[in-house]
Amino acid sequence: MDQLIVHHLIVHELKKQPEMAEADLLLSSQALPITELATDLIGRLDQTFERKSDLLQGFLIEPDEGLFPAYYQNWLEDGRRREAFVDFSRNAVTALKDNLQGVVGAKGGYLLFADYSIDEQRMLGIYMIRNTEGMVFTEEETDESLRLHTIAYLDIQHMAMAARLLAGPGRNVQMIRHARTQSSISQYFTDWVGIDRAETSSELTHSFLEMVEELPVPKDRETGFAMNEGDFEKALVKYAAKAPQQTIRVQDFDQHFYGNDKPLQDMLAEQNSPLDQGFRVDRKALRNQFYLRAGVGGISITCTKDHFRNGQIHVDEASGKITINSEELASLLLDQYGE
Repeated sequence: MDQLIVHHLIVHELKKQPEMAEADLLLSSQALPITELATDLIGRLDQTFERKSDLLQGFLIEPDEGLFPAYYQNWLEDGRRREAFVDFSRNAVTALKDNLQGVVGAKGGYLLFADYSIDEQRMLGIYMIRNTEGMVFTEEETDESLRLHTIAYLDIQHMAMAARLLAGPGRNVQMIRHARTQSSISQYFTDWVGIDRAETSSELTHSFLEMVEELPVPKDRETGFAMNEGDFEKALVKYAAKAPQQTIRVQDFDQHFYGNDKPLQDMLAEQNSPLDQGFRVDRKALRNQFYLRAGVGGISITCTKDHFRNGQIHVDEASGKITINSEELASLLLDQYGE
């Protein structure tokens, strides 16, 4: 795990049953101690969030447009102090309870507010988690045997709601995108946080790739000659995978691939693009742009666009024939067929 520092941590319980319209609160009066167990919990929650590829991303609305942004801004202006953090979380979750009133089908859970840093990125994580039932074997002292019992524990792998607010400028709100069947119920959480110019990671990634296609192919750092398209595509996928918090920032991208030149920044300035200063990349959408997969009737193929460019794969649309020019692949198939 990357270097994790938990600065402040507090939990409140939002009580509501799906079939009921009313909601209630159990508010904590003080922050949780930052123990090894608490740090491990935040690390695991953050990792679960990181595994979500297609997030909703945007900017926090202005403080005068919503209660949560106002409480959040007051806490920041107070210097992120511990006492102010407690007040901020209590006020914010009270506003969330009001948003939840009357939303039939929604249910409550534990609202965990965590102010923490990973490497040098400071952020506020808000995670709604619930208990789930599990089973354990326990030793019975009376007859020296093992018995099966049920136990309740925090379901960290399936967060009900979650958002991260990154410190610094740019697209700083990241939220778990819910399925369409849940979107009407979870809208109260999105409205509570207050997200402006919301777009999904997939949408932003596609916008980014469309712009990259118009950029000149960068030079290879070792040879000084222009990369071929295939090498650039592989380098781009690798770069996105290693980006901190899987976030591509325009300035860093230009610096990494073009040195002192700023082709992507110049293009963004001309087109007034929504990419702004950075976005959380959808790695699946990125890979699907360059790595192609198809399968029908038990026959499947995986390749890259570079295989088409260099003539290893050719598709005749009129006849529906696919030609693969590879002696090695042909030999491998024939060896298995002969068996």
